[in-house]
Amino acid sequence: MSDEKVEVKLGDHLFRIARQHGFRTIKPITGAAANATLLKQRVNPATLVIGDVVVVPAFEPAQAGAPINTVNAFTVADSGLFLNLVLQDTERRPLAKRAFRLVVAENAIGPGVVTADPVDDVTTAKGEVSGEIPAFTIEGELVLRATDDPASAPVAKIKILVGVLEAANTVRGQQVRLNNMGYFAGFAEKDVDQLRWAIEEFQVDHGIKATGKFDDPVTFNRIAHEHGDLLASERVP
Repeated sequence: MSDEKVEVKLGDHLFRIARQHGFRTIKPITGAAANATLLKQRVNPATLVIGDVVVVPAFEPAQAGAPINTVNAFTVADSGLFLNLVLQDTERRPLAKRAFRLVVAENAIGPGVVTADPVDDVTTAKGEVSGEIPAFTIEGELVLRATDDPASAPVAKIKILVGVLEAANTVRGQQVRLNNMGYFAGFAEKDVDQLRWAIEEFQVDHGIKATGKFDDPVTFNRIAHEHGDLLASERVP
C-alpha cells in the first residue's frame, strides 16, 4: 500500500478523513512530513479549505505478541469528535441554565444519513453545550428553551453544520466566525466593506489597532481563538 492524496470536499475535516482511512486519531496525518506546509497555512490545523490536498499515509495494522493461556490487555489510542458551543444573547451574556434538545445526523461513506438519539440537557452557567458526537456527524439541530424546564417555550433553533467552517485566514472563514459572535460581517466574499467594519469593531473590543485588515495574522488568530478554534500552538485540555 502507498500514501494517498485526498482532495478536501465540502464537509471534510481531518478527523473524518482519518476515520475513513482506518485511523482512529489524526496524528498519522498531522505527523506526515508531506502535510507540514499545508497545516502551517491553516490557523487551526484541523480546519481545511475546499481544494486542499491532504496526504494520507498508508494504513499499516499494528502487530503485538502476547503469551497464550492468559488474559492479555491491549489499549487502542482513540480520539472522538466533540461538539463545544457557547450560547449567548445579543448582549453577549451567557444563555445559562436553559434546557435544550440536540439531534445530530451522521453519514460515514456514500448515500444515507443516520440520525442519532436526541440529547436532552441544560446549558451550563456559562451557556455551554459540550459532549461527544458520532464520528461521522455532518449536521445537527439544537432547540433552546426559555428556562431549565424542558417543557418551557422554545426560544431558538440552531442549525449546526460540521466540517463546512473554512480556515480563519480566509475571507469566508472570518465572516462566519464574526457573524457567529455577533459582529455582522456579510454573507458573501464580495461583502468586503461589511467585513472590514466588523473586523474594526472586533479589533476595538479586543484591544487591537483598528485597521479593518483581514489579512493580519494577529487579528485572524484572535478571531479564531475567540470563536473557539484550537490553534496550532494549543492542545485540547
